[in-house]
This record gives sequence, C-alpha cells and structure tokens, in this order.
Amino acid sequence: MAETHEMTRVVRRLVWSALAALVVVGATVAAFYVLQRDAQRAYEYTREVSRIARMAAALATDRETGVRGYALTHSQTSLVPEVIAKAQLPPKLDSLESLTRANPTQHARVAAIVAALKRWEDEYADPAITREITPGTMLAGKPLFDPVRRSFDDFLVSSERQLDSESARVKKLQILGLAVLLAELIAFFGILLSALRGRLMSQATELEHQQELLEQQAVELELQLAEVQATNDALAEREERLTRSEERYRFAARATNDAIYDWNIGPNEFEWSEGMTGLFGYGEGEIQPTPEWITSLVHPDDTERVTGTFFAVFEQGGNQWKAEYRLRRKDGKYANVEGRAYIIRGPDGAPTRVIGAISDRTQQQSLESQLRQSQKMEAIGRLAGGIAHDFNNILTVIRMSSEFLLSGIPETDEKYQDAQEIMKAGERAARLTRQLLAFSRHQVLNPTQLSLNDVVNAMEGMVRRVVSENIEITTELEPSLFSIRADAGQMEQVLLNLVINAADAMPSGGNLSIRISNATVDSTFSALHLDVLPGEYACMTVSDTGIGMDQETVARIFEPFFTTKGVGKGTGLGLSTVHGIVTQSGGRIWVYSEPGTGTTFKIFLPRTQATSEALTTTSVLEESEAPTETILLVEDEEQTREAVQRTLVRAGYKVIAARTGVDALELATVHKGAIDLVLTDSMMPEVGGAELARRLRKDRPDIHIVMMSGYTEDALEGDVDVPDRFFIEKPFTRVELMTVLRSALKG
Repeated sequence: MAETHEMTRVVRRLVWSALAALVVVGATVAAFYVLQRDAQRAYEYTREVSRIARMAAALATDRETGVRGYALTHSQTSLVPEVIAKAQLPPKLDSLESLTRANPTQHARVAAIVAALKRWEDEYADPAITREITPGTMLAGKPLFDPVRRSFDDFLVSSERQLDSESARVKKLQILGLAVLLAELIAFFGILLSALRGRLMSQATELEHQQELLEQQAVELELQLAEVQATNDALAEREERLTRSEERYRFAARATNDAIYDWNIGPNEFEWSEGMTGLFGYGEGEIQPTPEWITSLVHPDDTERVTGTFFAVFEQGGNQWKAEYRLRRKDGKYANVEGRAYIIRGPDGAPTRVIGAISDRTQQQSLESQLRQSQKMEAIGRLAGGIAHDFNNILTVIRMSSEFLLSGIPETDEKYQDAQEIMKAGERAARLTRQLLAFSRHQVLNPTQLSLNDVVNAMEGMVRRVVSENIEITTELEPSLFSIRADAGQMEQVLLNLVINAADAMPSGGNLSIRISNATVDSTFSALHLDVLPGEYACMTVSDTGIGMDQETVARIFEPFFTTKGVGKGTGLGLSTVHGIVTQSGGRIWVYSEPGTGTTFKIFLPRTQATSEALTTTSVLEESEAPTETILLVEDEEQTREAVQRTLVRAGYKVIAARTGVDALELATVHKGAIDLVLTDSMMPEVGGAELARRLRKDRPDIHIVMMSGYTEDALEGDVDVPDRFFIEKPFTRVELMTVLRSALKG
C-alpha cells in the first residue's frame, strides 16, 4: 500500500515536471513566432516603401521626359506623359513622407527629393510649359533634374540595404528558433530520463532532484510570466501598428483616385473603397456588396465583352485582367473607365479572392481626342494651303494669258466672249483658293477693334433674306460686350456661313437663335480643352432646331470639301472657312449636335483692349509713260515665269529671267548693266526669295525687291523678312502687277 502510494506520488511529480517543461517549450515557441512575425512585417513594410519610391521615381522621370520633349518640339503630344505623371506623383510622395516618419534618415531623403523636384519645376518645367524658357534655362534642364534622380537613387539604395538587413534578420530568427526548440526538446527528454534514472537509483536522490527541479521550474515560471507580459505588450503594439496600417491603406486608396474592391470568393464577401462614392456618386446605402451589382452598371453594349474576358481569365487559370468599358454613374451618364483585377488562387489553382480597381478615364480620353482632332485639322490645313499655293501659280498663268487674249481680240469677235469666260472662270477659281487659304489660316486679314453686336446688327437684313419665312429668328445681344480684334468682313462671313448652314438644316422650318455674350474661361475649363487659354472672351452662339448630326459627321464638318448636301448643292467649304477665320483671329470654335435635336456652334474670340487702327488702301497707278527699267524675274514654275515675262516685256521692261535663286545669282554676277528690281517667288528650292534678296543687296544695295507667292504675306512672314520689300499675292492680273512694280520702283 505504501509502495503504491509512493509510486502515485512519483508519477504525479513526473507528470507535473513534463507539463512544466511543455509550458516552457510552448512559451519559447510563441515568443520566437512573435519575433519572426514582427521581423517579417518590418521586411514587408520596407519592401512597400521601396515599391512606392520606384513608382515615384518613374513618374518623375516621365515628367522630365515630357517637359524636355515639349521644350524641344513644342508638341502638345509630348506633354501627355507629363500631365499624367504630374497628377499621380504628389500622392506617391505624400505616401513616402507618411511611411518614413519613423525613419528620420529616409524621411530627410524624401524631403530632399521634394525640394529638388520643386526646384526643377520652378526653374525649368514651368517656364518650359509656358514657353517662357530661355536658351540658358533649356540647357539647365538636365543639371536641375540630376539632384532629383540622385535623391531617388540614395533613397532606393538605403531602402534596399534595409531590406537586405531585415531579410537576414528573418532568416536568423528562423534558424535560432529551430535551434532553441530543438534544445528545449532535448532538455525536456533529458529531464524525464534523469528523473526516471534518479528514481531507480535512490528515493532520496529522487526527492532531492525533484526539489531542485521544482525550484528551477519556479524560476522558469517567473521568467515565463515576464515573457508572457512582454508578449502581451508586443501584441498590443502590433495591434496599434495594424490599425495604423489599415489607416494608411485607406489613405493610399484615396490617393489613387480609384474605386477599389475586394471579393472574397469563398464566403462571397464583397467590399468597396470610398472611391466608388467619389468617382461615380453612389452613396453608402446605394452600393451593393455583390459582383452582380457592379456588372449591372456596365453599358449594355459592353457587358458581354467585359464579362466574357473576365471569366475567360477567371476560369482558365489567369491572374491578371484589364478592360476598358463604360460604367453608369449615379446621374445616369456613362463614364469611360478602365477596370483591372488580380485573381488570387489557392494551392489547387481555384480562385479564392479577387482584388480590383476601376479608374475613371473620361477626362483623359477627352483630352486625347481633342489633341488628335487638333493634329488632324492642322494636317488638313497644311494640305489645303499647299494645294491653294500650287493652284494659284496655275491661275496666274490662266488669268494673265486671258488678258493677253482679250487685248489681241476685237470685242466683236466670237473668241472675245470665250476669252472673257476663261477670265471669269479664273476669277471664280481664285475665290475658291481664297476659301482654302481661309481654312488653312493663310488668308490676309485686316483686323480692327470691333464689337460682335455691330456684326450682328450689320448683317440683320442679309440674315433675314437668306432664311426662309418658316424659320423664326431670335437675336440676343450683350449690352456690355467685350471688344475683340478681328476682320469685320470676315466676321460677317462667319455669321453668314453659320446662318446658311442652320437654314439648310431646317427645310421644314424651325427656330434659329443668334446670341452674343461675354465668357470667362477659368483654369478648370482650360485644362479640359487643350486649345484654349484662361481669360475673357466675346462669344457668338448660333443654334438651330434642325435635323442635327451624329458624332461621325461632327468630327468631319470642318474638313475642306466635306458636305452632307446633295451633288451641286454645296462646295463643302463654308464651315472650313469659318474654322480658318476663327482660328486665324485667335479664337476657338466648338460644335454640339444630336440627330433630330439640332446643332449649336459656339465661337470664343479673345477680348482686346487695343484701339482700332486706320487702314489705308493703295489705288491702282496709271502708267504715264513706257518703263525703261531692268527687272530680274525669278520663278521656278515655267508657265508662270513665261506668262509674267511676256507681261513685263509687253509693258516695256527689260527682263532677265531665271528659274532658280542659284541661276539668278549667276545671271546678276555676269550682267554688267543695272538691275533696278528683282521680282522673285518667295519659296524656291536651294535659295529662297528672302535669301536671294539679301545676297543680291550685298553687291547692289539700291536694288528694289518685290516678292510673289501663292501663299499670303501673313503666312510667309518668316520667309519674306527683308527690309523695304513689296509683296504681291498670286494669282494677280496685269494691272495689279504693274501697280506693285511702279510703287516699288518709286519707293
């Protein structure tokens, strides 16, 4: 009985010893787990900082590339990367500033990055974009950006070092934890073996050993209690860090300006970020936490494509999905968005979670569309101007040859009427080229200070004559209207063309509205319309209730020769002429139309404070005696050169004809007599008209210069930059040519 009781006591003591050892092992394992988890989180935190820093560095580089490209080319396309990067970079820098507050060294490096970037913006980027940049500032662009690049490099190098250190610490803790666990397990089994062996050797020794073991366990328990307390403190600190991490996530979600969602597929839990409210207007009570709800907002024409591509990735083992589509806002309008998703899969490859974001691309796509349209109209304008230039050379020959025929045929001859018809056809063709030059902004304008109110009042009678009686006209003028600087006749042409266009759109009658008003364009509106600057404008709005146009037609209405009218009912130059006049006058024109609703044209012309200037005209000079001067004629178009030469010879001038500027220089060198005047085309290969004039005046400083071109003088301002020169625009008549020559020779 005593032996049984003693054995029970021995077993009980052995059990308690084993339990105590297990507590020690468990506590140690828990402590090392906590340390490893902390080290792992520190590593992931540093890695996130490095990722954001790399993104910020890439955005800064995009800005520098865009600004430098714009400074070199002055192309709005070059600025697109800069505009996008400029909007995305500040949130990244704010995130870095927030994430590095606990690290003074890295925090200081972020401040250095911001300071260097600010200096680059102030001293290079902003002047370059506003075209206030000087050649010296242009060269300083790279040196000013180098501190930004070095600051980012210093930050990333330090982050990588810290990342390596924390990675090594994680590995060390893992190895140390395994070693400690193994040691404690060995100790645990050693204790058991020692206890059993001691019990077999001697009960007295066992009692002493048990006593020592109990004392040791007491000490260890005290240590374990201290460790547990430390662990509790660490858990509280980590909980606080988790709270701060969740807060940083919310800040980051706001900074991206995206609607972010998290779909946990197993329990079918679906959560949205605040961006769904900010971007698309839905309140918390209206947002449904289901994938079906967001699918219902997709435009019906896009739904099949969007869901098809998503589930193709979802079901076929992919991870990345992206698509562009239209999404319905709270107000019922559709936004152009980009959807992105990352699919997380389990060990078996089945989807377990989807993290995604929706970005509103409406404004960006609108700006890109405006830029493409502007470039398209510029290209068409250059083509139209080139065609008009070449056609004017041909018309010069036709009109001057017609004059030769008319001067040599009696009026009673049947051929005289034929020659007159040729002359009239040439005049009609000349008017056509002037319309082309108007579209390409190469026509001659006589701008004065004027009021659009006066333009409407002056055209009131004409407007009512060109509009049928079943169309009601409403006119609204602005009493305090801003003055503008424009050609009054061309503004009347703009109004008349728009009125005729509106009348043609209302064959069965309707309402025509002409409204004159003031408008102030702010920076927000300017940012959405690349071709207009902030400022004050006088505005002309012409609206009709006609048949309207679809968007494909609207995109082409300003192209030369484009018309929706039947054959023989329109030239297709009315609206292209309007576009050219408005643009050359420094204004901008917008059109809004819907089929069956009507069309509205809105013209913005910049306000001016300048006073009007008096215009002078030159009358045709009558020749009192036959000329005796020698003229050097330079024209690369053979027919034009021969026609002008015949005219000059018949008028009595001595003519030296040259095909190119190089030929003209050689002829002037070998000609020993006087050359009183040079009549030269302005645009020729190798040596142009301006260069020819400057080189001839080195040896003949008193020589008179007359330049001619199929382009207008305004369009060739840089190419005819020669002092004391005269200009004549092709096509011209004999009388017009003689007038300019006599004025130049008397000048």
